[in-house]
Amino acid sequence: MSIIKIEIFRGRGLNDKILVSAKYVETDSTKKLTAKKAGQILANNFPQFDELGTRNGLQRSDEGFLAMQTLEPTEKCDYHYVWEYALVTDESE
Repeated sequence: MSIIKIEIFRGRGLNDKILVSAKYVETDSTKKLTAKKAGQILANNFPQFDELGTRNGLQRSDEGFLAMQTLEPTEKCDYHYVWEYALVTDESE
């Protein structure tokens, strides 16, 4: 059994983000977490991230597996966006 941690952040960039939600999910698998499995777990627990790209696998980062999506344009600027980030990590390791 492994414990997967999902953290949802919002912000204008990776260095400017605020934690919005955190959730721990237990899985029956003892295998190492892969990008595809991380995407499936994320999509099952946070429907706003449920899309084909997420289910096919997440991007690997230094901290874990990462998914990003835009939420809304920032004030006074139509081409800068507020982003929502999902970070999926295996806490069992």
